[in-house]
Amino acid sequence: MSEKRRIAKAAILLLCLAGGCQTAKDLPKSDFHFYIESKENSPNTTWIPTAVLPISGLSIGVCSYPAFFAKDVEFARTVASNFGKCILFKLTQQAAFELYKLSVECSGRKIIFIFNGKALGLSTPIDGTIRDGAFTIFPEVDESELEMLVADINDTVAKIKKLKKD
Repeated sequence: MSEKRRIAKAAILLLCLAGGCQTAKDLPKSDFHFYIESKENSPNTTWIPTAVLPISGLSIGVCSYPAFFAKDVEFARTVASNFGKCILFKLTQQAAFELYKLSVECSGRKIIFIFNGKALGLSTPIDGTIRDGAFTIFPEVDESELEMLVADINDTVAKIKKLKKD
């Protein structure tokens, strides 16, 4: 074996030992984030990114950068509302503060849920300050898939927290 190969193998081994070598099962299998509805909510405007919901086909202009990411979520759970089942998201303390500020600035706009690159749901319009770091999303998924979706969200959140600790 050449000297270069031995050095490369030793370097990889050291990186694995130092970094803990994450296996595929340790990494989140899903990704999700949240956008705020654009102030200029006209899907026909080409410079505004658009999210299209899968069942209703509703097209919503969104801000160009996500407001929150999976790393900002503490947990999610299914809850019942007057409009049907929805997902309650509870944010971390830091993200909750950002949500509070956004809720003041973005009154009347919606929060759009993007899961694995696809728009899956949205909130009702923000109608006041959100002080507790929690909001609900009404997902456009079959009710039989809702619990699996929430479990996948919570699995992703747990794996991200674990990766942060390591």
